[in-house]
Amino acid sequence: MSQTSTGTESQLKALRKRVREVLRGPLEDQWEEVLDQWSSAAPADREAVRAYVSGLRNRMLESLLEIGSLDELERGLAIQYIEVKCHWTMLNTQIQNQTAENGRPDDSLIYRATCVSLILQALEPLVSRKRVDEVTGFLVEPLE
Repeated sequence: MSQTSTGTESQLKALRKRVREVLRGPLEDQWEEVLDQWSSAAPADREAVRAYVSGLRNRMLESLLEIGSLDELERGLAIQYIEVKCHWTMLNTQIQNQTAENGRPDDSLIYRATCVSLILQALEPLVSRKRVDEVTGFLVEPLE
């Protein structure tokens, strides 16, 4: 094996390790902090939000960790970031619409959006700043 492929293999392992680290423990602790603030919720409501964001995270984590090359993993991270950013944007659109129609959005929607935003914050350091800016710019532009 050449030094270049050994270096790439090492980078791939390091990036996989970072992906595991940011999408596991600390993220779950952050979700718990957020959901603990939802004092008016029944335990089942908090658990439903936790299951929702855990499912999203688990699907992402599983697909990312199955990728076998550094280039593809970096691309996969950007794709996952785009997907989660779109997901978060739709949740916020729902919140805005419910606020306009009812004066107040559904609490579970607010907590889902907040927990999804924590996934975004965890992913951002793994995607280049340039890619994050490009994706963010693209997603805020109206379709013409």
